Amino acid sequence: MSEAVLCIEPMTDADLDEVDAIEQCSFPHPWPAQVFRDELTRAWARVDVIRDGARRVAGFCNYWIVRDEIHLLAIATHPEMRRRGLGARLMRHLVAEARRHQCRYITLEVRKSNQAAIALYRGHGFLAVGLRPRYYQEDGEDALVMTADLEAGEPDV
Repeated sequence: MSEAVLCIEPMTDADLDEVDAIEQCSFPHPWPAQVFRDELTRAWARVDVIRDGARRVAGFCNYWIVRDEIHLLAIATHPEMRRRGLGARLMRHLVAEARRHQCRYITLEVRKSNQAAIALYRGHGFLAVGLRPRYYQEDGEDALVMTADLEAGEPDV
């Protein structure tokens, strides 16, 4: 998919059903739609969507801007749109947003078993800095804590 047909912009109420559909098929224990609705009301919260050429929501990233940090909560693409570079495009957008807001670093937690996501993050300069044992309440899986230090010139965009 050509980046020329992609558009990243803030989620609106009209996008909620499409974001929720992607969430439901992307995570083993998806968040309810109300979580995304609530994010629209929080000053520090952002949900940005990536649209395809037909203006459909093809993916999203949910993050918080807290002082000098961006904390990535979720990033996902529609199953039919995977393996087309949309996750990488959302990551580049996230890094650009961090720099625009003069953040020093980006942090996230990821399931230790989610090798595809870990590879995506590592490919954008994230380093594993810790482990949160039994972080995911639903199944007790550990979370890997990863950070990208923007002041060190990372991550690659």
